Amino acid sequence: RTVIWKMRLSYKDRSFTCASRICRAHSVRVYASAPATLISATQLASFKSDPKYTFSPIINGCWQFAGGHGREVFDNVQAKLEAHTAAGFTSYDTADIYGPSEEILGRYLKAHSAAGAGPVQVFTKYVPNIFQQQLTPRAVEAAIRRSMAKLEVDQLDLVQLHWWEYSIPGMVDTALALADLQSRGLIRFVGTTNMDTAALASIVDAGVDVVVNQVQFSLLDRRPLNGMLQYSQSKGIKLFTYGSVGGGLLSDKYAEEPRTGLFSLGGNRYTPVDLNTSSLKMYWNVAKQFGGQDLWRELLLVLKRIADRHGVSVANVALRWVMQQGDGRTVFPIVGLRGTSHITDNARTLEFMLDQGDLDAIAEVLARAKGPGGDIYSFERGN
Repeated sequence: RTVIWKMRLSYKDRSFTCASRICRAHSVRVYASAPATLISATQLASFKSDPKYTFSPIINGCWQFAGGHGREVFDNVQAKLEAHTAAGFTSYDTADIYGPSEEILGRYLKAHSAAGAGPVQVFTKYVPNIFQQQLTPRAVEAAIRRSMAKLEVDQLDLVQLHWWEYSIPGMVDTALALADLQSRGLIRFVGTTNMDTAALASIVDAGVDVVVNQVQFSLLDRRPLNGMLQYSQSKGIKLFTYGSVGGGLLSDKYAEEPRTGLFSLGGNRYTPVDLNTSSLKMYWNVAKQFGGQDLWRELLLVLKRIADRHGVSVANVALRWVMQQGDGRTVFPIVGLRGTSHITDNARTLEFMLDQGDLDAIAEVLARAKGPGGDIYSFERGN
């Protein structure tokens, strides 16, 4: 509950309620330094029910527009979106509770389409306030139409349902209401967000054609391996994964040898981590459950050695590890969209594979991890 109220309260933060006005000041234009398309047609993914509908194998995350990531997120935002699309990263993940995110993407979609450019995919979420709202099919439809209006589309590409508390009834009925809207053409695909295996199965068993479940999945948080990945593969359900680079914790920035001798006086064996974004604060708690500072830093050094051998970055290795789990065709990471400097680096994730030696070296560190344990979104729900 704490998370949802924090996200809803971010609407009232002056620095973010004015975001829509900030964004209107910027026209849609391609960055002068925008790279050529970096993703080939063979690298695109599709959902089980419609192989002709494709999306990029790395998805642009728009949580940053919800607040807590600085005002610079909104600088030249339309141009940033176009730079990602031009490079082949044409898929965007948002939600109805991500501040002005849907409006920002809506303006971009309209201008992008008017320019006659190629297809862009926008995946949104339906996050009802189940603590205060009694849901009916009419209420569900009203919420979906609000997202359609903000995105300026007559059909939503994908709606992912999140249900905060399983003890509150109505989850399956709400999913069925989304399926009804899908049959009426308002929604193309239905998915879920942060559902554990039992909850996802209950929705699937009710007859909802779920194509994706969005979950946290990284080297620091391997809970999807506790049943979710196996279930999803058996049903042809994709996993969109957030937190796969830990908000930056799994990057070259923090890969360093521990200080010794006089340099470690006062217990400062490493450069302090500045938890200056909402993402870093959230994933820092995950890192502590993983095994704390020392094990996380040890993992980074292993990732750095692997990255150097392949000529890529630590973040590339972290993303590649997630993508290679299971059958290699189920897991697709979401990378937060803040600027354009990481576009080319993200594309390198698709240019190499971790070999067995790499996986064994990583597994040796992971075998000493303490957590997090349980199923999807377990400790976040207080379990």
